[in-house]
Amino acid sequence: MNARLLLLAAALGLAACHEIPQDAPKPYASKEDVKPYEGDMFKGDKAKFDETLAQRAHYQNEYLRVPQEKQ
Repeated sequence: MNARLLLLAAALGLAACHEIPQDAPKPYASKEDVKPYEGDMFKGDKAKFDETLAQRAHYQNEYLRVPQEKQ
């Protein structure tokens, strides 16, 4: 009887040590990502997208927005 309990405890203990593999491929459940310039505004024109980003960064530059004092 004790041997059966010991065998059962050993089997349960070894079963609890099983680890699920972490590198198994998982299906992507959401929609696929698209490039930001592939939307309706730019219609796939990456050059126009880059130009718009540069212009936005230019408008957000505080050194250009604040009038410079004359020395």
